Amino acid sequence: MPITFENLKKILEETGLVSEADLASVKEEAERTSRSVMNILIGRNYIAENYLAEVLSPYYGASIIDLKQVAIPQETLELIPETYAKSKSVVLFEKDDKKKIGKLAMLDPNDYETIEFLRAKLDLWLEPYLTTESSLRYGLRQYKKKISGDFTKVISENVEKSLLIADEADLSKTAEAVPIITILDNIIEHAVVLSASDIHFEPLEKETLVRFRIDGVLQEILSLPKAISPILVARVKVLGNLQIDEHRIPQDGRFRFELDDGSTIDVRTNIMPVFKGEKVEMRLLKSSARPLTLSDLGFSKESLAIMEQEIKKPHGMILVTGPTGHGKTTTLYAVLNILNTPKVNITTIEDPIEYELPRVNQTQVNVKAGVTFGNGLRALLRQNPDIIMIGEIRDAETVEIAVHSALTGHLVLSSLHTNDAPSAVPRFIDMGAQPFLLASTINLVVAQRLVRKICSSCIESYKITPEIERLVSAQIELSYDKHIQEVPKNLFRGKGCRICGNSGFQGQIGIFELFRVTDSIRDLILKSASAPEIRKTAVKEGMTTMFEDGLKKVEKGITTIEEILRVVRE
Repeated sequence: MPITFENLKKILEETGLVSEADLASVKEEAERTSRSVMNILIGRNYIAENYLAEVLSPYYGASIIDLKQVAIPQETLELIPETYAKSKSVVLFEKDDKKKIGKLAMLDPNDYETIEFLRAKLDLWLEPYLTTESSLRYGLRQYKKKISGDFTKVISENVEKSLLIADEADLSKTAEAVPIITILDNIIEHAVVLSASDIHFEPLEKETLVRFRIDGVLQEILSLPKAISPILVARVKVLGNLQIDEHRIPQDGRFRFELDDGSTIDVRTNIMPVFKGEKVEMRLLKSSARPLTLSDLGFSKESLAIMEQEIKKPHGMILVTGPTGHGKTTTLYAVLNILNTPKVNITTIEDPIEYELPRVNQTQVNVKAGVTFGNGLRALLRQNPDIIMIGEIRDAETVEIAVHSALTGHLVLSSLHTNDAPSAVPRFIDMGAQPFLLASTINLVVAQRLVRKICSSCIESYKITPEIERLVSAQIELSYDKHIQEVPKNLFRGKGCRICGNSGFQGQIGIFELFRVTDSIRDLILKSASAPEIRKTAVKEGMTTMFEDGLKKVEKGITTIEEILRVVRE
C-alpha cells in the first residue's frame, strides 16, 4: 500500500528539510486540490525528486532505478500490457530468462498484491525497484516506440487515401475525413513521443515539410504531398475553432488533444499566410504536468538563494529576459508556484495562458474583445492583487502601469526581450520609463538561455582543442568575465546511443544571469548609464554571467561547450 502521510512526515522530519508547519500546509493543499503530498513537496521545492527517492528507499527496502538511464528491450516492456502498467504505475525493465528473474520499477514497491499477480502471470520472480514519477513517465512512453516505428507506414497509407479526396471543394467536410484525422493525430502523438515542443507544417513548391523542435533544435521529420496541405491546415483550423475559409490573415487558436493513455496536452496554434500557402505552428503544452521547480530548470545553489531572497520582497519588479523559446514563461511559472499560497492574491495577464495554475486568477489577452496588456493590467489593479504577473512587457503603456504597480506595493513579475540582464534597464528607458522610477522598482533581472543536456548514457570526456580554447577566451573578454580563472581543459560530449537517438543529447537545462539592483547600480540607472557600463559594474560586484554559469555546467558534464557558445553568441 502507498506510504501513509504519518510515515512520510516522520521520515521527512528526520531529514530536517521540511518543517512540521510546511508539512501541515502541504497536507491541506493536497486535500484541497486532490494532488499527492509528494507532488506538492517537489513542486514547492521543499525537496528534490531524486533526493526524495533516496530518502524513501530504506523505508521500502528497495533499490532505486532511473528508467531514463536504461535501454528497455521492447519485448520485455510489452510482457506487461500498457493499460495495466499505467493503471498500476509499473514498468518491467529487465528480465533473465535462464534465472526466471525480472526487475520491476514501481512508485510503490510495497504494492505486494500487484507484485504477486505479475509473478504468477509472467512466471518470473520479480524484484521491485523504487522509481520517481518523471522516471516512470519516461518508461511508460517507451510503449509508444512501437507506434513510432510504424509512424511512416501509417502516414503513407493515409496519405494515399487523402489524395483521393483532396480535390473536393468543401474543406470543412474533407477536414473531417478519417484519413486526415489519422494523419494529424499520428503526427501529434509522434511529437509527444519524441518530447517535441513544437510542430511546424511548412508549405514548399512541391511538398509540405513537417518539422519538430526537439530540445530546442528543429528536425525534419517527413514531407507530405502538396495536395494534402490545404486539408491538413483546414483540420488544424477546425480543431482550433478558426475560420476555415480565411487564408489572407494570421489566425491564433488552441485545442486540447487526448493521448492514448487518457492524459491530455494543450496545443496552441498559429496559422500564417506565406508565399506557397499557409504555414502552421503548433506549440505542445503539458498543462497537467507538475510545474518545474527552479532547481529543475538549472538554477545553482547560489542563484536559488538570490531568487528566494528577492521573490520574498513584498513589492518591486522581477524580470526574466531572453529570446523567444528559451523558457522565460516557464521560469515565471516556477516562481509563481513558490509564491502561490492561500495568503496572497495572484493575478496574471497573459498572451496566451500556457499553463493552468490552481488558485491563480489568469486572464487571456483578447485584442478583438478589447483586452490588451495595458487595459487588462489596469483592470487587474482593481482586483486587489498582491502579486501581478504580466506575460510580456511590449510597449510604453504596459511599462508605465507595471512600474507604478511596483511602486504602489505590488510584486510584479514579467518577461522582456533583451540579450542580457543589464540591458533590461536601457530597454525600459527606451520605452519611456523614468530612470528615477526604475531605480526604485527593479529588484532583480534574470537573463536565460536553454541548452541541450548531454545524454548520460553515452557521455565521454575529451581534451579541449586549440580552436575551442580560442573561442572560449574571446567570449570571456566579450562578457567581462575577468574573474574566470582559466578555460576548462577537460570537456564532455555524448557519443550518441539508442537512448538519445544518436544525437548525444537528451533534454534541456537553463543557463542564467542574475542581475541585482544594488546601490551602485541605482546610481548608474539615475545617470542613464549604458548597458555595458552597468554590466561592468554588476560583474565587478560578483554577478555570475550566463557564460560563466554555462562554463560551470560544462565542467560538471551537464552540457557541451559548443552548446554554450551557440546560445550566448546568438
